[in-house]
Amino acid sequence: MKRTKLIAGAFAALTLAGAAQAQAPAALEGKIVRGQDGVVLGVVERVTYRDNGAPAQVLVRPKGPPTAGPRSLSYSALRQEGGELTAPLTQAEFNAMPAVNVAPK
Repeated sequence: MKRTKLIAGAFAALTLAGAAQAQAPAALEGKIVRGQDGVVLGVVERVTYRDNGAPAQVLVRPKGPPTAGPRSLSYSALRQEGGELTAPLTQAEFNAMPAVNVAPK
């Protein structure tokens, strides 16, 4: 009986943790993304999700002219540091990435 309650409690905690984690990426919109060398790459424009609700990609609008389209970065590759995000790319690598076409929200 105790073991069943323990397992049920652990499952409930994991479910709640998963729900909190699924909501966190929406809060990323508008955050600054820096490259591995500390240079600002751009700002998070949108987070895309898989069918199961897990975050998949983060669309980052490059710093500079608004005509440049966003670049798609893997959500799992980003690291949060303070109120900003860090990507494992240099500015040259980021700028060389193709822009993605995004439908309006």
